[in-house]
Amino acid sequence: MLVTVLGASGRTGIHVVRLLRRHGHTVRAGLRGRSRGAAVVELGAEPVVADLASDPSALVDAFTGADAVINTAGAGDPDPSMVNMVDRDGAIAAINAAERAGVPRFVQLSAQFADSPDQGDRLVRSILLAKQISDSALRRSSLVWTLVRPGTLTDQPPTGRVKIGGHLEPGRVTRADVAAVLTGTLTEPFTENRGFDVVSGDTPISAALTAFA
Repeated sequence: MLVTVLGASGRTGIHVVRLLRRHGHTVRAGLRGRSRGAAVVELGAEPVVADLASDPSALVDAFTGADAVINTAGAGDPDPSMVNMVDRDGAIAAINAAERAGVPRFVQLSAQFADSPDQGDRLVRSILLAKQISDSALRRSSLVWTLVRPGTLTDQPPTGRVKIGGHLEPGRVTRADVAAVLTGTLTEPFTENRGFDVVSGDTPISAALTAFA
């Protein structure tokens, strides 16, 4: 499978690239600029420029021929203008570009409470609102989609175990485990055209994805 990963050099994206390559997939690593390419090249991925805050038309080339897109990109600056540029407008541009490029599958890294921002932490309300809009755009698209809404992300080692559900209590989860969930959705039909929360739990990731029906 050929997969384009957006935000590939980020703290979650790099885990996604590593897992995809470990499972034998061909990976295009979408980056804001070529200078960030060394880490993904070491993992065996092909770096491509795919900047959600820049020219959306360039995304079509990065997506053409791909079997799936996994969008892990997020604004590095919590300023609302940057959040809207990347998490809202940039993500919508990526969705539109994937449709134009004929990509059949799109997996988006969202955030817990993006489907109900008024219930989330006020400190990240602008992020949740931006993701709510782009998540809605993905659901309305012609793509086969999955929305993964993790709790608070941590950089702890992977546990291989999570809890998945339509709406869960606030929780934490490692980036590595979220990456395993994101990549796992590509081969799990139960996750197609579905959105779900994910936090740390006791169920092996593959079983949690299969059980989500």
